[in-house]
Amino acid sequence: MKTVLDTIRTGTPYLEKAGIDNPRLNMEHLLAKVLNCRRMQLYMDFDRPLSEAELAPLRDLVKRRRDGEPLQHLLGSVEFMGRDFLCDARALIPRPETEELVEKILARFRGPDALPPPAAILDMGTGSGIIGLSLAAAFPDAQVVLADLSTDALSLARDNAALNAVPASACEFVEADVLDFMRDRLAAGAAGTYDIVVLDPPKLAPNRDALPKAAGRYRRLNEAAARLVAPGGLLLSCSCSGAMTQSGAFPGLVADAAAASAE
Repeated sequence: MKTVLDTIRTGTPYLEKAGIDNPRLNMEHLLAKVLNCRRMQLYMDFDRPLSEAELAPLRDLVKRRRDGEPLQHLLGSVEFMGRDFLCDARALIPRPETEELVEKILARFRGPDALPPPAAILDMGTGSGIIGLSLAAAFPDAQVVLADLSTDALSLARDNAALNAVPASACEFVEADVLDFMRDRLAAGAAGTYDIVVLDPPKLAPNRDALPKAAGRYRRLNEAAARLVAPGGLLLSCSCSGAMTQSGAFPGLVADAAAASAE
């Protein structure tokens, strides 16, 4: 009968041959999911024998990972800012650098020069809700608006709000094109009323022909977002100028509203 260690050693080269990055780590995560334990617990149970009832679902997961299904979707969740969030095909997988950006925002509310707690937060293009809900959890007295064009993404964001016990009264979920939504808010007199505005759009695949049009849209997104931020508030944005690198990546940063408006 195969043990935990035998199974990891057998599955790792199988995933490696398929071109999966960090194959052993992937194998450990998948096995931990099947055994319903923390990954580090596997190291305490290397000699534990595995039954066929445990190996059968593991084989299915490993095959799906070999075929390119994202690990986060197979696991069904991702850890972000110390909290678990559901992760599935309804929204894009959160980028690792997104957590760093949220940490930068939170850092501005700590220490001797801390800003006052935010009362109003916008999360534009919320996806799974991972940013807006993390901010809602950090600032329980704030009102958070989470907007996305995707019905499926908003459904996932609502599920994540429930999972993390974020009160429904603290969040407003809006299905809309984020540029249209921000322009509507500006037309309604909401300029300068949000303490934090998050604009973290997905990365775009490099496409030289599409660069001018995409750069123009992101410039308009950033301009609208900067106008919504309150004096002294924070903008978490793809870039303050809306400029797009040739790789299609948007280097995130935190900027005050005045700097963003001056771009």
